[in-house]
Amino acid sequence: MLRSIRLARGMTQEQLGEASGLSVRSIRDLERGVSCPRVSTLRLLAQTWNLPESQGAELHRLARSWRDSVRRREPDGLAS
Repeated sequence: MLRSIRLARGMTQEQLGEASGLSVRSIRDLERGVSCPRVSTLRLLAQTWNLPESQGAELHRLARSWRDSVRRREPDGLAS
């Protein structure tokens, strides 16, 4: 979803990095699903893109779902 929003806004990863203060590597990892965004990162991106509250809530829901699925796959429920 992050990549879709970025592309819909006509931004490169570099432009999003400059606008948000995130590194290009962080953006790349988030878009590829290598890492899950923190709540503060989601807020920052939602502010950077001026997202409506409903779309920001959807980002949070997807991130929470991703984190939960990772925890279920980790031994003893611990995510690394």
